[in-house]
Amino acid sequence: MLGNDNLDDATNYDSMDIPDSVKRELFQKTALLSGLLRSVPDLVFFKDADGVFLSCNEMFSRYVGKSAGEIIGKTSHDIFDRNRADFFRSNDRRVLESGHSYKSVEWIDRADGMRILLETFKAPLFTEEHELIGVVGVGRDITERKRTEVELQEKKNELFQIVNGSPIPAFVINKEHDIIYWNKACENTTGIKAKDIIGTRNSWMAFYHNKRPILADLIVDNCLSDIEKAYGNKKLQPSFVEGGYQAEDYFEAIGKWLLITAAPLRDHNNNIMGAIETLQDVSLSKQAEQAMLEAKMLAENTSRTKSEFLCNMNHELRTPLNLILGYADLLLAEETGTLSEDQRHFTEIIKFAGSRFLDLVDSLIYIAEIEEGKMEIDVDLFSLPNLMSDIKRMLVSQALKKGVNLEFDVDPSVTVIYADKSKIKTILHHLISNGIKFTPSGGTVLVIVRQNRNNELHLIVKDDGIGISEEDQKILYNAFVQLDWSLNRKFEGSGLGLSIVKKFVEVHGGTISLESKPGEGSTFEVILPLPSSETFGVLGDVYSSTRYTE
Repeated sequence: MLGNDNLDDATNYDSMDIPDSVKRELFQKTALLSGLLRSVPDLVFFKDADGVFLSCNEMFSRYVGKSAGEIIGKTSHDIFDRNRADFFRSNDRRVLESGHSYKSVEWIDRADGMRILLETFKAPLFTEEHELIGVVGVGRDITERKRTEVELQEKKNELFQIVNGSPIPAFVINKEHDIIYWNKACENTTGIKAKDIIGTRNSWMAFYHNKRPILADLIVDNCLSDIEKAYGNKKLQPSFVEGGYQAEDYFEAIGKWLLITAAPLRDHNNNIMGAIETLQDVSLSKQAEQAMLEAKMLAENTSRTKSEFLCNMNHELRTPLNLILGYADLLLAEETGTLSEDQRHFTEIIKFAGSRFLDLVDSLIYIAEIEEGKMEIDVDLFSLPNLMSDIKRMLVSQALKKGVNLEFDVDPSVTVIYADKSKIKTILHHLISNGIKFTPSGGTVLVIVRQNRNNELHLIVKDDGIGISEEDQKILYNAFVQLDWSLNRKFEGSGLGLSIVKKFVEVHGGTISLESKPGEGSTFEVILPLPSSETFGVLGDVYSSTRYTE
């Protein structure tokens, strides 16, 4: 060794055919290097021009499996098998003949039987007068390094296969903005082949006609302000990866809408060393979104036009209808003379048809106001008992004509309420009128009015009619929906009443519910929240004496 053993063995130089001056120089060089070589983890050895070992360190001795005394003064052919010794000697000659260093890498079986990958550097050994006197060699076990390199390469290949085989278009740039990956899906989306773009900085060519940074470029440079400036109006938002962003834009160069997502790639020190950008073609969804927007605008315009038409026609329709109904009332009152039986019958038909038409006009106007969001609520204090009396007078003749019993059960404690009188009247009129319409002769329509402890008004209309199936109840309140055409032909109706009732109830902050089974009748219940008694103030006292009368 170049430690104590090697220094002792330096006296063996006397037995060699080497000039004394050279021996002294070799001894001095050996002594000078001994301290350094003791701690070197690599294999170190010296040979003369004839391939005789002049010295070696402890690591080389371990590798060979012999002591320094058994190595120094011997050649490779004395220590190793012939093939290996020939290989070593051939490398020695290459260095001696060229005068330059040489590196070799080969798998070697150590003395303990372990196979290692040895990287050996051999360099010429000169005297101070530049006389070539031998070879110095340094060998390093790179087995673990090689294994790590192989694993890294395998992971690199695996990553490449993942990126290249992904159905999502993706590419990667490094810190210098060079493209290092460009997968197949990216080729298909952009029309640019990987071989034509990898190694360049031309990623912009896939998206723009003129050179400009893409999202991945800005992320690599950490230009947050430029990202906001370039993509702030393109649905820019952070991605799920820290430091990443996504945006949506139309790229004229390829004629597609793309959702682009870019994120930084970081090293073990968390420094940005590149970026990956993925592309998602959202052209179809954008086209669908645009079609839906256009359809919505068309529907809104159509609805607005319809509503405006109905509102504008309100006056034009009401004026002749009121004239018709007014003259019909004059004829029925026989103000102009006695009517014959046929004349009275025809006049009653005119009045009935005109009244139905007027109701339909009112319903259409209500629907137009609801759809336009222009429906107003005119709340005030009014006597509910008086309203109930008016409704009964309006509908009692209809009930008598059908042979239906119309009964009212009004809580006497309910006097005045604060609500929109006309809309409450419409709610009750529609529910009671429907009850009479769909109840056979001999049946009963019961109207119940209660006020609970929570200061809520309950309006209940219960009939013995034909009932409504569960399936039909799901579409009961849809405008212009008639549940059974055969029934509607028999009982008549526009399909607007219950839709309007529901809207009027909701505008008061209330709810409407139904319990019904086919053949067992129906029960509608409207619940309206009422203001506290303090809200009524003095006006409430004025109405407090009002009671419902038959």
